[in-house]
Amino acid sequence: MSLFDECIQALGENFKIFSEVETEEIFAKFENTFPISAWGRIKWEKIQQKIEVKSVSEIIPDLNQYFSAEKLDKIYILWDNGSLPAIEAPLIQVLNVIDDVTAVSFDTWLFSPILEYVVEFYHEGDITIGIKKVPQ
Repeated sequence: MSLFDECIQALGENFKIFSEVETEEIFAKFENTFPISAWGRIKWEKIQQKIEVKSVSEIIPDLNQYFSAEKLDKIYILWDNGSLPAIEAPLIQVLNVIDDVTAVSFDTWLFSPILEYVVEFYHEGDITIGIKKVPQ
């Protein structure tokens, strides 16, 4: 069983796997919202709000500073390996099995195109939240 298959199994239910074309469209939205450097990291200097996170348990409370809990629903899981399909799932469901999700490839992003935030899991252990436009 591949690491991707293990991730799917860990997610359980209530998720959607996208086709190659749909994944390319999602990546285009992602890269239009959060510019990516040549070495595959978000260009954090171009992001209005950046929060460095020490633990996965801080992600929801940090996001709740900007967005109400009921808005923090579905996100896209994206990996730096372009051959992997994007997945849509509830944020809390993904965070509950984050080790299985991040094991799939070197770098992982949890992207909300509606709220325009991202959580970047960089392969060196950094976890960073980026919010494109801070809500007023």
